[in-house]
Parts: sequence; structure tokens; C-alpha cells
Amino acid sequence: MWIDGRRQTCLDRLDPRVKLAYSVSVAAAGMMLGQPVLLATLLALTLAPWLVLRPPLRRLRALLLVAGLAAAGMVVSQGFFYHGGPRTPLLELPCGLSVAWEGLAYGAVQSLRLLAVVSAALLVVFCCHSSDLLLAMTSLGLPQELAFMLVLALRFLPETIEQGQRILTAQELRGVRGRGPLAAVRRLALMTPPLLGCLARRARQTALAAEARAWTPRRQAARELRLSATDRLVLAALAALVLAAGAAMWGGYGAPPGGIR
Repeated sequence: MWIDGRRQTCLDRLDPRVKLAYSVSVAAAGMMLGQPVLLATLLALTLAPWLVLRPPLRRLRALLLVAGLAAAGMVVSQGFFYHGGPRTPLLELPCGLSVAWEGLAYGAVQSLRLLAVVSAALLVVFCCHSSDLLLAMTSLGLPQELAFMLVLALRFLPETIEQGQRILTAQELRGVRGRGPLAAVRRLALMTPPLLGCLARRARQTALAAEARAWTPRRQAARELRLSATDRLVLAALAALVLAAGAAMWGGYGAPPGGIR
């Protein structure tokens, strides 16, 4: 079976509640861990399922560009403006600013945490249909109005990636090219206005579609979710991940106040 131009995998067959638990577990583990090596390991664990899912790389180009710029910007900004604890200057600038080693390390921790959480959340969006997400949220006791809004927000992520890819392709056809950080920042600045316009139009179309179909929160689910043996095994692995992160935090490898020890 094919889904969105790719073959269905074992990840697609998991219960949507398990996929939500995966995203929440990674976020919880990321908040508890504070050492770069452990957070890099967590990020590697979140990247492994992508090798199974194998989405088309063209759909991820815009997302990788934004995520890379956000992570790099976080490291650089913390290197300049970090004020917690001692500062070990690595580079002194004539304007009075300096790049601190502790700031770079703190920025690396924050960027690794961000990338791990984003990777886990996007995996859920890519391998879970909107109706399954809505059913999972309502079965967990979330009000249908709130679940519907959350599903719409999540559904905009792959569409944002698609629109960003189209805009990047249009930029290349018009001669906007280049490599390096400055070129990436320039392309991101040129991509933002048309992307926001496309998203605004899409939001308006979605609102009109829901109104035309007389959507109401008082709906009965067409099917009932049941956990399989594989789902229970994955939940046990996620619980072990959270417990391991908690044990690491308790053992002194968590996020210390004020930066990196």
C-alpha cells in the first residue's frame, strides 16, 4: 500500500495514540537531559525511524533549511549573549562583545533538544493521518473542538514544507542561488513573505470547507482504537526511555541551572 507517494511501513500501522506517546516521551526526555552527548544520542534515536519511513527528500528541504538556521542561530546567539556562570572568552571583538565557550555549549544543548523534539513531532505528522490524530486525541479525553484545532495546526506542517519547497524551486528558476550561511539567510528572508501569504489563503479555505460541511464537535467515531501487541511493546520502550532519562537527570546528567557543568 502507498501513502503520499511512499510505501506503507510498520510505523504507519502503529496506533495513533502510540505515535502521540512517542512525541511526548521524546519531549520529556529532552527536557530532563542536559549533556550534549546524551542529547545527541536522543536526536540520533529520533532520526532512526526516518530511515524506516524514508520520505522524499525534496519534501524536507525547506524544513531542513529552517531547522539548521534555527540551531545555528541559537548556538551563535548564546555564544555572544550568555551571562550565566563563568565565561571563558574564545574570541574578543572590538565592539566589546566576546564569544564564550560556556555560551556555545549551552546553545548546543538547546539546539540539540529542539532538533530532537521537532524530529519526533514531525515524524508523527508524516506517518499519521489527520483523522487518526483526531480520533486518538478524542479517545484520550481531549475535547473535540481543541483536538480539531490541534490537528489542523499539525496538518499545516507538511503543507508548509510543500509550499516552502515550491518557493525555493521558484527562487532557483529566477536565479536566486548561492551557498553558505549568508545565502541561506537571504533565501529564507525571500521565502517568508510568500509562504505566509500561501498559509493565510489555505487557512481561509480550510475554515470555509469546515463551515460548508457543517462540522460540529458532536460526532460519533466511525471506529474504535485497539492496542496491538506491537503497540504495547513500543509503549514499554518509550516508558523505558523516559525512566532512563529520569535516572540520568537524577544521577547528575540533567540540565543544570545556568548552563553546562
